[in-house]
Amino acid sequence: MIFLLGSLVAKHRDELTYLKNISAAQFSLISFLIIGSIITNGMKLRALAGSFNIRLDTKEILGLSSITTSLNNFFFKSGSLFTSNYLKRRYEFPFMSFAGSQGADHLVSFFINALCGLIISSIYLISTKGVFLTLSLAYLTIAVALGLIFSKTFDLQHRSNKYLNALIRAINSLYRILKNKPLFYTLCFFNLLIVVLNTLRFFLVCKVLGLNIPFGYCLLFITLLPFISAIPVIQSDIGTRELIVGVFSQWLGVSFEAGMLATLLDRCFIIFTAIIIALFYRNLLANPKLPKPTVH
Repeated sequence: MIFLLGSLVAKHRDELTYLKNISAAQFSLISFLIIGSIITNGMKLRALAGSFNIRLDTKEILGLSSITTSLNNFFFKSGSLFTSNYLKRRYEFPFMSFAGSQGADHLVSFFINALCGLIISSIYLISTKGVFLTLSLAYLTIAVALGLIFSKTFDLQHRSNKYLNALIRAINSLYRILKNKPLFYTLCFFNLLIVVLNTLRFFLVCKVLGLNIPFGYCLLFITLLPFISAIPVIQSDIGTRELIVGVFSQWLGVSFEAGMLATLLDRCFIIFTAIIIALFYRNLLANPKLPKPTVH
């Protein structure tokens, strides 16, 4: 996938010449939106950890979120594994509890993204049939399925398949979160905020590349990304994310290279900004043994 992506980028490298025209204001605004997403993800982590009586300080919120963002953009869930190891080492937070809470947050994220995708595709469906009918039905199916899970319609038991077990663990953790209404609404709000921030950032990246992609299409691209990144058989979604969005872009009537290059540049901005922030908190990476703090 990476080789194929590199070949396509080389073929369409002339499109990247627009980068030399990026203004300081555009670069600053894109960086600001990325930082906003990193902070929001950190606030989600703090809320989830808080439900286990673990209080994270500001350094941990920003540091863990930026490290997680940068690593996850290279290898499948490697940043999440780092965060899990850190919390286990410092707070004796069990891996299974972390995995369950993260899985539950992913389910909330999928639900919010499906609802956003359903709303925008339905709006386009009013004026344009065809592809948006398929999209609306797909998002509706996902939203309804997740809605049934939220309503505790399913009675799920342990299974031999590890992927099904991971899903069951996430659902059971979600049921625990649903009992804590403030936490559930907090996660919904933060996931919705992330959709907004990411859509604005992607829209600006398209403008930097001189691509005339409507804001609504950018929102559809963003709602697709969480589902791509959750595919467990892909050890790194580098290349895969860009190519799938490129195909999706062409499906919507925008060129393949437009979606591919915008997604690639968007990833580059994210990695660059996240790494810069993570460098300020590199002690979280370097110190293998941390003093055990008081858990409130």
